[in-house]
Amino acid sequence: MRLIRADLGEVEELEGPCELLRGRLDGTPVVLAKCGIGKVNAALAASAMVQAGATCIVFTGVAGAVAPGLKIGDVVVGNKFQQHDADDTAFGNPIGTVPGEPPFWEPDPRLFDVVFGALRALEEPRGHHVVAGPIVSGDQFIAQAEKVAWLRTTFEASAVEMEGAALAQAANRLGVPFAVVRILSDSADGDAVADFPAFLNDAAHRGRDLAHALVKQVRRA
Repeated sequence: MRLIRADLGEVEELEGPCELLRGRLDGTPVVLAKCGIGKVNAALAASAMVQAGATCIVFTGVAGAVAPGLKIGDVVVGNKFQQHDADDTAFGNPIGTVPGEPPFWEPDPRLFDVVFGALRALEEPRGHHVVAGPIVSGDQFIAQAEKVAWLRTTFEASAVEMEGAALAQAANRLGVPFAVVRILSDSADGDAVADFPAFLNDAAHRGRDLAHALVKQVRRA
């Protein structure tokens, strides 16, 4: 948030349920929000951004790896979203289904392609893999190998975190295209980078690079 804010011109601080700014990034009008942790905060941030004028949302952050073969520092771009802590099975619905909602949410295909292409151009020269995969979210911090295995077999998840699927649900209701990008900080079973603050600093710089790359794509469109 601080890095991108420093690059903004014509900054305007807005009132809302989260830290919220409007400005211009490389000449392109943008809305910048700091979501906070958890599904409710994700929904609030999405709503606030749309009210502030956002016409699409790209959500970035860190997550735990679930799929085998993914390493710390790799990037997952979500192509399917479910809430792993939603349990309506007593009424015959599959685990992860929110009553009254679709079985899962998908990103806008065009925005997904733009984000995925921008990330591959940025990250692969740095030695990081960029993959498309399902992301599952819940108001739980996952740090048990058994739970990771359950997420893998139940949802075929690539990554687990605490906001993406709620952002997907809110954006779907609000009618705005969305994409979710997660840099993998750990294996969600206790195996994490030794210097987490340094990793977060690196992830923040990578998020800023993505923001600049995306506004260039917007100008070309």
